[in-house]
Amino acid sequence: MELSVLKKMLIGGAKKILDNKQKLNDMNVFPIPDGDTGTNMDKTMAGVLKGLMEIGDRDLESSDFDSLYTGALMNSQGNSGVILSQWLKGFLRAFKDFDEVNAGTLYAGFLAGTESAYNAVAEPVEGTFLTVCREAQENAEDNLDEDTTAEQFMKDIVEGATESLKHTPELLPVLKEYNVLDSGAMGFVCLVTGMLEALDESFDIDLSEFESVAVVKPGASSVSMGGEGLAEFGYCTEMIIQLNDDKEDSFNESLVTSDMRDFGNSLVLVKDGKQVKIHIHTLKPESVMAYFHKFGEFIKLKIENMTVQHHETVFAKKQEFAIVAVADGDGFEKLFKELGVSEVVKGGQSNNVSVLSLSEACNNTGAKDIIILPNNKNIIMTAEKVREVMKECVIHIVPTKSMAEGYLALSDTDLNSSCEDVENSMNKALEGVHTGLIAKADKRGTYNGIFVDLGDYIGVLDDDIITCASSDLKECLQKFIPTVPDAGSFKSVLIFTGSEEDKAISDGLNDYIRTNCPSAEIFSCVGGQKIYNYVIAFA
Repeated sequence: MELSVLKKMLIGGAKKILDNKQKLNDMNVFPIPDGDTGTNMDKTMAGVLKGLMEIGDRDLESSDFDSLYTGALMNSQGNSGVILSQWLKGFLRAFKDFDEVNAGTLYAGFLAGTESAYNAVAEPVEGTFLTVCREAQENAEDNLDEDTTAEQFMKDIVEGATESLKHTPELLPVLKEYNVLDSGAMGFVCLVTGMLEALDESFDIDLSEFESVAVVKPGASSVSMGGEGLAEFGYCTEMIIQLNDDKEDSFNESLVTSDMRDFGNSLVLVKDGKQVKIHIHTLKPESVMAYFHKFGEFIKLKIENMTVQHHETVFAKKQEFAIVAVADGDGFEKLFKELGVSEVVKGGQSNNVSVLSLSEACNNTGAKDIIILPNNKNIIMTAEKVREVMKECVIHIVPTKSMAEGYLALSDTDLNSSCEDVENSMNKALEGVHTGLIAKADKRGTYNGIFVDLGDYIGVLDDDIITCASSDLKECLQKFIPTVPDAGSFKSVLIFTGSEEDKAISDGLNDYIRTNCPSAEIFSCVGGQKIYNYVIAFA
């Protein structure tokens, strides 16, 4: 078969993952709404689809396989997405040396894909995507002979993958304990099943069907600049308006605020008698001025070009090191900026950031040495792949697994030191740190010997559920603190809350926490993170 058949196979695999995205997301071990395997793998395949759209109807060429892999890599996010991108790296690049699709070339692709996926993981874990892709390839290899067709080879792949998936709980105890299959492994089964179905002559999908697939594009990542959020930079516009007499009573702050959403972001609007103060980041300051001029006269007007300022800052920073951190929540974002982070990338649990968004943030710093704080265990591998993209600078990764760890690493480090000293200091600050999480369960089951019902609050310490308390958040926090091993020996307890209401509850328990952690300094603030009511660092 012609090499262009691979187009159909990749489209078929992407469609099968897209169709099963929510099912893959729901295959989550923990009873917390943070399953994102389906989303991560879908985003990775979206990068491939974008590349196929650009190729169009022409035949595949040798150089296309590198660009298709690059699309997968840049869009990949989370461990499942990054591992899939690395499997695609081997699979796609194997075809650079072939001009047709048959059982032999497919075998070479699957063998290279397996090797590439395993090589991407420092400590491969069996019972996951890795096992299933390897055993699928081995099953097809065992049945391969000179008469094997491409269709039969793919049937052997699907058969091997499906059988391997069934046995993942026997290889990974946590799957067996919770009676689930590995979601990443299931994603691989979806991929190869879709590839097989695409070999049917009746399979025909117009790529235009995928034009709405969310593909991350340069400049479109959710990167926060200086604590604000306008990806296009634009103009920082400030003005004070003296309202005309006939406009004072009719000036509707809610309506004006709503209208301003169409002009930009970071809006601050304060009305004091006949004066109105406005601050907004916009690409069209002249439109903002025209809008407000109808209400009265300008007393003060200041417009600054943030794009020019940004580029000047980048140029000035060329010889400096910078820190890039991932954060979920306005409170954490503000804290990180105050502690010296140059670029904050919005994301975290259930909202993993892509290789592209992290790379853009690194590029925005203009620094030669860049320290990345992933602040989530599922983003560490994504950060590692930034090294493959950002060859013009040196990427250093401090493997923070939570935003609380990221805060500790920053607050215990003198950023006026050299990059090497800062990195060493941050890693040292993480020694002996434990992260606690409290959130509401979205499913029932028995976890770590503890029965959890839907709607219960659970306390998690370093990935293990250690306590549960009906639907009372205060009760859960009270039960959680004394359950933490060696609670009395900690020097600090840092509590980051999801909301002001959550902070009021934890603040009300300060004396109780101090009784259980008598040696610790207690600090609390609103992190604004989603999913978790509390993110707690014990150090």
